[in-house]
Amino acid sequence: MIIDLHPTEDQQMIADSIGAMLADTLPVSRLREKDAWAAAPEVAMWKDFAELGLFAMALPEDEGGAGYGLCEELVAARELGRVLASPSLLAQIAAVHLASGDDRAALVSGDKRAAFATPGVDGALYLYDGVGADFVVVLDSGVSLHKADGFDWSEAVAMDETVSIRRASPAPAPGNRDAMADRVSLLISAALAGMAQAATELAVEYAGQREQFGQPIGSFQAIKHALADMRVRADAADSQSRVAAVAFGLGGNDRREVAAARWLAGNAALENARAGIQVHGGMGFTAECDAHLFLKRAHLFASLGSSRRGEERRLIASA
Repeated sequence: MIIDLHPTEDQQMIADSIGAMLADTLPVSRLREKDAWAAAPEVAMWKDFAELGLFAMALPEDEGGAGYGLCEELVAARELGRVLASPSLLAQIAAVHLASGDDRAALVSGDKRAAFATPGVDGALYLYDGVGADFVVVLDSGVSLHKADGFDWSEAVAMDETVSIRRASPAPAPGNRDAMADRVSLLISAALAGMAQAATELAVEYAGQREQFGQPIGSFQAIKHALADMRVRADAADSQSRVAAVAFGLGGNDRREVAAARWLAGNAALENARAGIQVHGGMGFTAECDAHLFLKRAHLFASLGSSRRGEERRLIASA
């Protein structure tokens, strides 16, 4: 089967409109401001996202949605990943699919919020950017929706200080892997692919500006090879996410494609973030540079209901 991965006119319009909004309102540099750490800036924009139709893109029009499919949701998720948006925005999209009735309507309108949570090795449940959230989308072997007030939350320390984490114990029983879990995994894959793309662009821009020995460092072979590898990883992750989404939309839901997309996207985001820091040299490790922000956020998204070894097991099991 030949799959056309070129964006349709509608998909390009979605990418342009959401991308322009995010570039203006949520530049990556915002995460270097300590005022942004107390609460995700995205929360103040929740109604704006709802009015843009972000949360209900794939719902039928008679249910208040735009009537698009998973491929269009992935376009939006990729744009969110490019600006290192809070994972709670993807959780909201997932919650709309999981909820029904009045709860779904409140999530679509932005009157209620959702956030991702994952179980830890200590048996507790960890919630990401979920302060004030009404619903919790729990990612484990499956995906499930819960009321946030059904847990007793306490503050927890985060490696990434730009994301708030809360803890509750015990975590709910794991769910079964189903089509919805695969759908959410593909949304996260698209966001990771967006991070890989943005990290590449940041490194390319710096390599064209930074000079050594009277010429841009981007002209040096070692830097060229690093940037080329970053571009290949990012493009491969984006392409595989699209392939898996098309197969999903056709009813195939081939879990090998989903697992491959998640593995490639997680690897691309992490490796490109590391390579981007190296391209920036000593500057890449400083708080004044955006490069390190991609590595922290990539670690968070890559661990949402997944792991490198877990996706490798899914690939082997479905071979």
